[in-house]
Amino acid sequence: MSEEIPQEFLEYMEHVNNEEYFEAHEVLEDLWHADRIDFYKGMIQVAVAIFHLRHGNIVGARSMFKRAKQLLSPYSPVFRRIDVRAVIAYIEDCLVIIPDVKEMERDEVDKLGIEGIRLQLLNEDLSEF
Repeated sequence: MSEEIPQEFLEYMEHVNNEEYFEAHEVLEDLWHADRIDFYKGMIQVAVAIFHLRHGNIVGARSMFKRAKQLLSPYSPVFRRIDVRAVIAYIEDCLVIIPDVKEMERDEVDKLGIEGIRLQLLNEDLSEF
């Protein structure tokens, strides 16, 4: 049985896939305030982490990525047709690459080679595996 995906989350995914991280966090914030599901808060923090990273705020990026991982881990491997395990793997990869410094210039961040995350819905919720 396929679960209804909230429109706000679909909009969040579209913004993330278009690398519009500020907009992504904004659109999902209302849903999180309504539902109070930590999954949404974790996904917001992924977008905020990438936003901070792209703007050179390395302390903020690392902090948000770590918190997002904590919030999303209980929802692994799959929640609401999102491969949470893949999101956590992305976070872990980023944390390995991002140096433990306060900030970086944008061109230095670009040289890290961190691509934005791509999100898509799985065909069905496979949370049983």
